[in-house]
Amino acid sequence: MTTKKEIIGSVLFRELAAIRTDSLWRMLACLRRDQLPDINEEGATGKLDNKGAIFIPGGMINQDVDGKEIAYDPVMPLNEKAFRKTIRRSMRYDNATLLFPDGVADSVNLDSGFFTRAARRIYNFKTAAFKRKRKIGQTLPGDIDATDIIRSHCPTYVDPPYGSRTRISTCVSVGLIDPHMYLAYCKTEFSLSGRRLKDFADRLDTAIDSAELPDGTVLYHPHVIVCHDTRYKENSLTGLIRILGIGKFGEFSTFTLERISNQLLGELKRKKIDYGPEHIFAEHEGTQALGLLRTYDPTNPGKRSKKYRVDILSPEKDLGLDLADISEQAIKRYCIDPDRP
Repeated sequence: MTTKKEIIGSVLFRELAAIRTDSLWRMLACLRRDQLPDINEEGATGKLDNKGAIFIPGGMINQDVDGKEIAYDPVMPLNEKAFRKTIRRSMRYDNATLLFPDGVADSVNLDSGFFTRAARRIYNFKTAAFKRKRKIGQTLPGDIDATDIIRSHCPTYVDPPYGSRTRISTCVSVGLIDPHMYLAYCKTEFSLSGRRLKDFADRLDTAIDSAELPDGTVLYHPHVIVCHDTRYKENSLTGLIRILGIGKFGEFSTFTLERISNQLLGELKRKKIDYGPEHIFAEHEGTQALGLLRTYDPTNPGKRSKKYRVDILSPEKDLGLDLADISEQAIKRYCIDPDRP
């Protein structure tokens, strides 16, 4: 199973965690006024992440929905400060953000149908390829559809019908899980040959590597990260973050900011996990919030694994967040009275 460090050890993840911690303060204020969005209602965000986002390694994408090549302005040299700035800018736009070692392409409109077909065909062909009996027999194999694939990459509390952000992020991540099958599919669909095929293969190889600065700082890992603007479960305070393409089929992670409740304490007790003051992301009017990274085991299409690992993240030690600065800015931004009894 992918380690905690391999998931959270990037500038991208830390910046998203900082943005969601800002949103957490708004949600705590909403909770106080009994105005928290419903678990299936959009809007569990703040001013910095109001649109949500999908972050994708750019080398996976051959063209946008209009058949145009992906264009972006390279930032040379790209540094951590500039990268963080582009991430915050990207959170203001719809559609996907494509990540490259030397820059970012914002608000790229992708063809959802293409990636849905790619994911379905890849796993239907893989299922057929692993059949060992020569005779097909009377029982025909079932068709693996997009809902099966998405279901296997969502926690149990996220049920269909799935929205466009959930659908496209999951189907895109198939290219990271099975890059050879994805390349073969793209070769056929785009009629790639010769130099065009070699160029795309090179870009795909780049996409499945982490992007690092000369000093070893990891800007982003080869994952698809989708920032939902929906809580999906009662205990969560902000939108769900899913991290996809981290291993085998069905293996994914979620990051949630959750209030400490009897339900959560029961889960932590079963997992034999303790927490301390260093794990508190925010506290307001008696409500404390923890940041939890859950990583789910691989499974088969259409199935959901019940096995998962829980990591309680320390905002300062694990993510390097300046909680004092984030809370000060958020309290001003959302006009919160921190001293209200």
